[in-house]
Amino acid sequence: MKPALSTSEAARWLGISKSTLIRAVNRGDIQPAFRTPGRHLRFTLDSLREIRHQLEAPVRAAV
Repeated sequence: MKPALSTSEAARWLGISKSTLIRAVNRGDIQPAFRTPGRHLRFTLDSLREIRHQLEAPVRAAV
């Protein structure tokens, strides 16, 4: 299994706050790699790279 990052580590890696990351997970915008038995969120570097790519994508204006 690849090493997984905690919520704090993942938020720091993405350049967002921990609370912003948790809100995005609760809304279903971001999926954690898994939850620990204690229900803590964990993120893999591969999933964080994809999330970062989505965050950096240009937003298209609605016409």
